[in-house]
Amino acid sequence: MTNASQEPISPVRDDDSTMQLARDLHEGVRQLNHATSGPPDLTEVGTAYAVLSDPGVAAHGLGQTITQLNDFLVHEEEAGRLGHDLGEPVAPFVRKFGQALSLAGRYTGDLHGALSEAQRAINALHGVPVSAPERVIGSAAETAAEDFPLSINEVSVSLPPEDHPRPQAAPIDRRTRRKV
Repeated sequence: MTNASQEPISPVRDDDSTMQLARDLHEGVRQLNHATSGPPDLTEVGTAYAVLSDPGVAAHGLGQTITQLNDFLVHEEEAGRLGHDLGEPVAPFVRKFGQALSLAGRYTGDLHGALSEAQRAINALHGVPVSAPERVIGSAAETAAEDFPLSINEVSVSLPPEDHPRPQAAPIDRRTRRKV
């Protein structure tokens, strides 16, 4: 039996689909950032606990991605398939690339470990009922609505009719772009 979550997402293996996977990861993180900003998307301690798991596993998995990217570039350099825009030797750049990725790989391991530790730290926590419902400050529009409960349409309908017409912008000659 195979684990469906470990199977390739798409049988197509080309550079475009690989770049799309990286973009999807970025978009997923962006959406997760919005979802974890607090109520109404995040209201339970159990959700915070569960959310820590997948990014930790993803960070751990990025270590493999990083290793594979380094292996690819080293292989391309060894095969003579890399060049430099200014004709310089590529080896120092590949070496620097590998050093930077090595550091990034250590950070992914550290991130995975830190997220796992955070998850263990809140393992025994749970939410408790609050005696009086807490007031959650909403958006600026919701806050303004409390201070000014009428909509713009309701206010404009209740205003007396204007005695004079509204000012009109002067016509502009399209050829010279000057007021006529």
